[in-house]
Amino acid sequence: MKQMDQQKYVFELLVVDPDGSSEIQTPKSLLYGLLSTDKLWSAPQQTEEGDTIIVTDGDLVVRIKYISVLDNIIEAAFLLQIESSNYERIEAIRHPILSHLRNRLHFSHLRLLTDDVSIHIGNAIYPIISGLEHQLRRYISFFFTQKIGLDWWQKLMPDNVLQKADQRRSGESRFGNLVETDLRMIDFLDLGEIVYKHKLGFSDPQKLVDRILNINPDHVAEELERLKSDLDSNYNRFFKENFKDHNFERKWKQLFTLKSKVDYNRLFVEQDLQDARRLAHDLSEVITNAVDKIDAFRFSIEEQEAIREMSHDEESDVADNRPSGLKVLGKVDLADMPRRRPQPRVEEEEPTLHGGYARITEEEFMRELKIAEASVERNSYMSYVGLKSFVTKVLGYKNYDIGATYAIANLLRDKGAVEIYEINDGMSYYPAKAIRIPQSTT
Repeated sequence: MKQMDQQKYVFELLVVDPDGSSEIQTPKSLLYGLLSTDKLWSAPQQTEEGDTIIVTDGDLVVRIKYISVLDNIIEAAFLLQIESSNYERIEAIRHPILSHLRNRLHFSHLRLLTDDVSIHIGNAIYPIISGLEHQLRRYISFFFTQKIGLDWWQKLMPDNVLQKADQRRSGESRFGNLVETDLRMIDFLDLGEIVYKHKLGFSDPQKLVDRILNINPDHVAEELERLKSDLDSNYNRFFKENFKDHNFERKWKQLFTLKSKVDYNRLFVEQDLQDARRLAHDLSEVITNAVDKIDAFRFSIEEQEAIREMSHDEESDVADNRPSGLKVLGKVDLADMPRRRPQPRVEEEEPTLHGGYARITEEEFMRELKIAEASVERNSYMSYVGLKSFVTKVLGYKNYDIGATYAIANLLRDKGAVEIYEINDGMSYYPAKAIRIPQSTT
């Protein structure tokens, strides 16, 4: 089997003396100038091939050639090429040789043509950062969908981020009509800010300003205390404890600096690669630990009510006859959400509709649950009220928004007004979710 050649790395420069600052005017004098420092060489051997001087020093090969530039209006110009299969050596020699040319030999114009070392390092850094971006996108998508709802993107993102994503969607022609691509249309820094800067309800600074300006003068202390509580909510505290307190912002921005160097083909040293690996490892560990805590996170009752209010303020897609968004809070899994909406049934007293669907109140929910429980007591073949059937069939047929109804169920559960529990009914392989009013509240 033919043995594959070792990879060779090239470092290539235009070395120019535009105004006579350097005393070097020939390839041979440039060679002697380079060899004048023992720090760069071990045992250099000189040969010539035509008009090119070649220096071999172990696994390092240096080629020097005189070139003419624009009718000889400059003093001297050379093509200097350094090649080696020893990555460590050529990586280490680049800066010292540039410094020697500039500071000792007085060449005031050095133009880099090829730097395979920087290409190698940039190519190694890119997948590290890309993998971390994918990890954070997965976390954000999973957390917000489960805890806020399917419309979390429209609810939580600042206007400038929404506009930026919308402008870029046209470039995603193959998958754009099949999956949600919004989170993949934003910049690296915008992605990080979702977990280390965003605060629930205040992604738009104007909302915070409006909140302060609308404080009732007769209840300043009380409303300021409420505002402080909102800013220090379970949600905001969760992201502070799991991201900000672990220097996530500082490390994410440091990694952004390295990403920018990759994007713009900047020059790299080996330390950049080591820094990228260290930062990505630390950030990945933070994200992994935060993933482990998703299930334990719970919105406070006030936060759940605030999310409901956010829903009330939004417009539905009336033309498509769909609700503005399905809310999935707490422990009600996405798998429990129905794939199709039941057809609405006409009632004598139609509830107030939002985008064609009604949003049930807590009082209405409790009244309907009491009726359902009474029906169960009268039927010997059913011993419990199934959560999914109650929400999708009983209340769904009455034209209540299914997502908002699930949110109310979780809210009432947190208030202790209802219990959501699992029961083995002997009819399926898996436990079913059931709902009931605790006897102490009946």
